[in-house]
Amino acid sequence: MKYELFVREYLPAIRAMIAKKLMEYGLTQQEIADKLYLTQPAIAHYKKNLRGKRVEELEKNEEVKRKINEIARKIMMRNLKEEEIEKEYLEIFNLIF
Repeated sequence: MKYELFVREYLPAIRAMIAKKLMEYGLTQQEIADKLYLTQPAIAHYKKNLRGKRVEELEKNEEVKRKINEIARKIMMRNLKEEEIEKEYLEIFNLIF
């Protein structure tokens, strides 16, 4: 199923890309974890490329990259609620599938 594949394979890559973008803005791993409703160890795994194996694939998709940058900017401008971030993830799902 597309949703299972998305959650298992693509969502970690999307989170990794957002986390790395937020690191470029100078946020700490804990600040990123708080903003993405994740744990600091999860962010550390994204930073070390231990999670999010489909990052390279997604980086080839210009629409996905644009959306990742947009999400990171929104997070920096204001803290998004968890449901708002989930809606952003769904928009990326629609770009992929």
